[in-house]
Amino acid sequence: MPTTPRALVLVNPAAGNGRAQRAADRLAAAARGAGATVVVSEAPGHASELAAGAAASGFGRVIAVGGEGTVQEVANGLLRTDRDAPTLGIVPAGNGNDLARALGLPGDPLAALAVALHGTPRPMDVGVASGGLGERAFVDAAGIGFDAGIAARMAGPRAWWQRGRPGYLLTTLDELRRYRNARIRVRLDGGSPAEHTILFAAIANGAWYGGGMQIAPGATLEDGHLDMCLVGDLSRMAALGQLPGLYRGAHVRHPAVTTTRVRTVELDSLDDQVSVHLDGEPFGSLPVRIAVRPAALQVAMPGPSATVVR
Repeated sequence: MPTTPRALVLVNPAAGNGRAQRAADRLAAAARGAGATVVVSEAPGHASELAAGAAASGFGRVIAVGGEGTVQEVANGLLRTDRDAPTLGIVPAGNGNDLARALGLPGDPLAALAVALHGTPRPMDVGVASGGLGERAFVDAAGIGFDAGIAARMAGPRAWWQRGRPGYLLTTLDELRRYRNARIRVRLDGGSPAEHTILFAAIANGAWYGGGMQIAPGATLEDGHLDMCLVGDLSRMAALGQLPGLYRGAHVRHPAVTTTRVRTVELDSLDDQVSVHLDGEPFGSLPVRIAVRPAALQVAMPGPSATVVR
């Protein structure tokens, strides 16, 4: 297998409750054996700075080792370049790894690294959110309302029961008992605004989020659109009953759920502060404008024989 020239591997040691750190030694040895440079990020935002520096320095590939938050940081760094951005490689080592699932990446870190170093580049859309915290790209999904409350809790210090995929589900159940549905105004693709009372709204680039919840069945990463799933004024019991169906995409059949394919969406709150997240990372509160940026990045993709993330 040929060596990939000028590849930078960025490891987030905090990703996946230390999962990336545990795989770091094996990955570093394999990466250096392939001629790549390995750097460990030291604080939030550091991976973005390293990725931007790599793009400016002419690296051909920049590889993120971590979860969606790490990939988001790296993607934002790459998008800051004024030249063709390096190919983005991904070694999934987070708690959810939903983008890796959508991309069909291998679950084994060394196999994923091989794809990241040598896989065929393919275009991937990103979403871009603009709000009170400025402008930021996201790679997998943005969320408003209930799921943003979950994201805020998962982004902070976690109890032992909040770890991994079961931890996301348990946090969801705990947040459900305290959350109050929100009133918002929505404008799709510059059309007329509409008012809704919602449990939450997700604006998805890929089909999955939240550690395997199929929030937007049929969503693809290279169609030039985002898929919006708006979950209306459900009671707690009704919402609880829909949770199992989220993992199969069956929630879209509920009459309170609407799905729309969009290029832009503008959202504002009509009453209380309504939180926003991007790839599970808190992004302030409404108002926010979200738009797709088609084919913004090239991503290293596997061949048909890879054993993918499930």
